[in-house]
Amino acid sequence: MKFINREADIKYLHNHFDSEPNSLLFLYGPKSSGKSTLLNKVVNEIDTKKYVINFLDLREMLIYDFNSFLDRFFPKTLYDKVQDIADGITFNIGFFGINLKNDEKLLSQNPFKLMGDKLRSAKEKNKQPIIILDEIQLLKNIYINGERYLIDELFNLFIRLTKVTHTAHIILSTSDSYFIEEIYNNAKLMKTTELYFIDHFDKKTVIDWLSTEMLTKKEIEDVWNYLGGSPWEINELLKKKNQRTKVIDICNYFVNDNYGKIYEFVRKMKDDYKEVFYEVIEQIINNQFCHPITIQNAKILDELLNIMVAHDFWFYKVNEQKITANSQSLLRAFERMIKERIY
Repeated sequence: MKFINREADIKYLHNHFDSEPNSLLFLYGPKSSGKSTLLNKVVNEIDTKKYVINFLDLREMLIYDFNSFLDRFFPKTLYDKVQDIADGITFNIGFFGINLKNDEKLLSQNPFKLMGDKLRSAKEKNKQPIIILDEIQLLKNIYINGERYLIDELFNLFIRLTKVTHTAHIILSTSDSYFIEEIYNNAKLMKTTELYFIDHFDKKTVIDWLSTEMLTKKEIEDVWNYLGGSPWEINELLKKKNQRTKVIDICNYFVNDNYGKIYEFVRKMKDDYKEVFYEVIEQIINNQFCHPITIQNAKILDELLNIMVAHDFWFYKVNEQKITANSQSLLRAFERMIKERIY
């Protein structure tokens, strides 16, 4: 994906890495807002003489239970000697090579201690460790031995590595804003976590970008009205435009595709869930957002919010307590839903 703008976000992340580790950093924002692209950009600018970075994109790793987590995070090696942590930057190859002779016993007994030991070892070599986990919410339903949640144990470790011992920077990225809401209300994490919001592009950025792509003013206005500032959708539009497809037709394609997905989803809802759904999207259409406190059936809304966020239809702005459409193209699909109510 072509990298556009984000100078302020890049500066923020570099400043964060230059400071002493003192809190977990959560990057969150709507799906396709460019979080992963931003992280890749910053990581590739890092001075590898000063930092060691391990970047894991959990969408590309099949982790379904605790054993598969260990296999992905701690790839085993038959070498007698391995580095405590890879020099420079590693992507999706696990955190640390495991020495079968020396480390496997500790791995089976306490993998979290082993992780901490490896990071401290890197720190002692005057290298600042940075751990980045993209789409961290994908670990939230995994148990350890059927008793406790893996993610809770990881958070305990991450808090110790940042807030307590100042050993490593921990960056956790997610598009699941309901997951962020759970963290925001967790007393243990509240005082140890920093939240940073990555939004879609603003109108000026979209205009500047598309002007360089030789779109007309009318085409740029159509893109903004139908797709807003979604980096992924705009990139896809530019690919299709190169195939001599009209811009307005591509915009309508995205809206129609979203409408089809949301239509099938709502059609299967119970009537009381449909009522709450329509109540929420009417407010989103009229005000650009919905405050949950304005919805009377709080229990159904809470359940529906979790579901709609998980399926990337709604986005929840935690600090503002606002429900929004996950994208401009979804907002346009919601407008159509209101006209063609499903009962």
